[in-house]
Amino acid sequence: MYILVMINVMFGFLFLSGIKYIIFCAMSKTKYSLRYFVLFLVVILVTTHSLSILGHTVQVLYLVLLGVLPNRQTQSFHLICFYGLYAILTVSALGTILQSFGELFLPSHFFVDDVVTLYDSIATPILIGIIQFGVIKLIAPNLEIIRKNQHLQKSNRLKFINSLLSTSLILYLLTYQFNNASYKNAVNMFFVVSLISLLVYLKNTTQNYFNFQLAQQKQQQLDHLTTYTTQIEDLYKSINGFRHDYANLIVSLETSIQAGDINQIRSIYEDVLKNSSSVLNHGNHTLGSLTKIDIPAIKSILSNKIILALEKGIHIEFEIEQKWSTCHVDVFDYIRMLGILLDNAIEASEACSIAFINIAFITDNVKQEHRLIIENSTNQEFINISHIFQDGVTSKGANRGIGLSNMQHILSNYEQAHIETECSNYRFRQTLITQG
Repeated sequence: MYILVMINVMFGFLFLSGIKYIIFCAMSKTKYSLRYFVLFLVVILVTTHSLSILGHTVQVLYLVLLGVLPNRQTQSFHLICFYGLYAILTVSALGTILQSFGELFLPSHFFVDDVVTLYDSIATPILIGIIQFGVIKLIAPNLEIIRKNQHLQKSNRLKFINSLLSTSLILYLLTYQFNNASYKNAVNMFFVVSLISLLVYLKNTTQNYFNFQLAQQKQQQLDHLTTYTTQIEDLYKSINGFRHDYANLIVSLETSIQAGDINQIRSIYEDVLKNSSSVLNHGNHTLGSLTKIDIPAIKSILSNKIILALEKGIHIEFEIEQKWSTCHVDVFDYIRMLGILLDNAIEASEACSIAFINIAFITDNVKQEHRLIIENSTNQEFINISHIFQDGVTSKGANRGIGLSNMQHILSNYEQAHIETECSNYRFRQTLITQG
């Protein structure tokens, strides 16, 4: 009987310790390590033996230290403290709450001690794991946004949440000093309020972030479309002017032909016809093809990047076969990827003596597949494409390989989208493929 009880206790200890460690690593994006987990177990055993319940504070400090070392450049100290407090407090407090339910629904005078022990050492840790998995799944998108935004990481709201969690942890530790049911219930209620405040904070943070992103995107789209409209107006004026010149040209040619004046005909060709190709093939005429794109956000960023490239003296070829009305992924994610590809193409090609970018939108109705092909000149005959999607890896200088790694992160959210990369003979080509 004693051995069975010890096995149950050890199972509960390992399970709860594992949950704390996994929660912290999952929230902070710290790599799981068996060595650090074993060290965490040692810390728990030593501090529990020497400090009793106060050992929880040392556990928080250990996790914070574990998170600070690899994440100090991307995540603030306040955010890592939040991870540590959340991992230790929620597991411990949920354990107390579930044990209180056990005392309510499994009174010892109705059940043998073995049943109560099994509930405390096995059922309770499993329930904690299930609850924590659900909560982490719920708040993961919110945490991702906070991790990407330094301003949110340093906000007073996050400090306030940390204060609530710290207070909850202190009150929880005091429950072992004041073995009072009313006090324990009050602490549990305070913890629940703190947890609800945390969820509300994360929800509001996400909503405010998306509202800001949406407003910014709409303003950029408006600016891009305004520029696009101006360019189209200039294009119309140039075509209208050429049409007027062409009408006069026909009259002049007709007169010269009737008069048999070969010198006049040659003069008209040299002065007008010979240069007409440069007018008709001017880069601004590329923008006219954008009318086949029915998604305003994609049209706006394309027009903006094409105009930017033309201003830099980069030759642009644009091809689209048919109407483009869907991209099979979230439009915001698509324009982010499109912006990354075009920015990289512009930056790479403008450094070349012969600068060009070829853009093609190809639709395969049979496969229900869209292909966006962006090819640009590069001053390198060959680029090792096996590592270019890693964070920090780039051919453009130190610490500038961020765009493609971000793009790979976006693509990881879609099973129906991927990118193909080729490089040869001073040409770099990337094909973004989406299926629907």
